[in-house]
Amino acid sequence: MNEINDTGEANQLSRLDYIRELIADCRYDDALEMLQIATEDEPDNVDYNYELARIFMEMGNYHSAISNLELTVEKVRSHLLFYMLGNAYEADNQVDRAIGAYLKSIMLNEKFALPYKKLGILFLGRDDKTSAIEYFEDYLNFDIAESEKETIQKVLDRIKKD
Repeated sequence: MNEINDTGEANQLSRLDYIRELIADCRYDDALEMLQIATEDEPDNVDYNYELARIFMEMGNYHSAISNLELTVEKVRSHLLFYMLGNAYEADNQVDRAIGAYLKSIMLNEKFALPYKKLGILFLGRDDKTSAIEYFEDYLNFDIAESEKETIQKVLDRIKKD
């Protein structure tokens, strides 16, 4: 876990930095092995559980990603973590929990646009047009790309016409 700097001296990388380098290099198996060792030493370490969740999401193991994210949000209440947890629940077909996680993300940061769109989509999938319209309209109030606004507006127009 040594890294050579510009002057030719070796720098000692922290375990977490090394794991993150492995992940950045898409060496998920190596990173997963290191993380499993690290979490044996420190099972409640937020950073290790977060990195495990990222890897599990990349690998499509949503159940494990959810477990690690749930441990993480118990200790760190972040709109981004709840959004990520919502994505994991959604990918695992746990729609009610996904909605709850997206709502918590909004509660923690009402200026974060992405969960509004996700909620609009999930409510539309449930045929709850009133809620879908509400969240899509909220989403349109954000500074998003014009092409995105046009797409969402078309969806809204279709919902309202039905």
